[in-house]
Amino acid sequence: MDELMTKTKAWMAMALVASLVVAACGEDNDMDQPPADPGAEQMAPGAQQQEMDPEMMEMMAEMQEIQQRLAPIQQEAMEDEALASQVEDLQNRIETAMRTEAPELFEQMEQFESEFMAAQEAGDQERAQEIGMEAQQVEMELQAVQQNVLADPEIEESIEAFEMAQRERMMEIDPEAGELIDRMQEIQAQFQM
Repeated sequence: MDELMTKTKAWMAMALVASLVVAACGEDNDMDQPPADPGAEQMAPGAQQQEMDPEMMEMMAEMQEIQQRLAPIQQEAMEDEALASQVEDLQNRIETAMRTEAPELFEQMEQFESEFMAAQEAGDQERAQEIGMEAQQVEMELQAVQQNVLADPEIEESIEAFEMAQRERMMEIDPEAGELIDRMQEIQAQFQM
């Protein structure tokens, strides 16, 4: 399988799993949303840190520390067959809903795949790069479709059920996981204010 389609399929699967796993640990479910300030992403990391007050920087550091502590617990929890099955079911339902809502985007990605393979076989790296750039635009449109699908009440309910099951499993692995998740949610709430 070529790099473009592998990347796209991996992106879709990882975006879903990441949003589910991170959401279960208190991250904002809108992680794929663009920043409120369109220029924020273009700001140099150093410039952004200079504008952030010391209290916010301290909370960011605490959140990173919590994420590092939770990561191995999350990883172990996701080895649970029931949780893995829930994620797989969610991925299938979300992809099916996305394909129903925007079949043309999936057709475009399939077209990009064949064009990309042809360009690679011909040794035309410039065309392959152009196709990659065009595919990025379609990926952004797919992200918007994904957000719509994730807002579906039935999907939301399934995600919440997964999050609860994952939290319970994480707490079985490490009883402190619940407190860590709660603290991360508190920090998230402060950032949103």
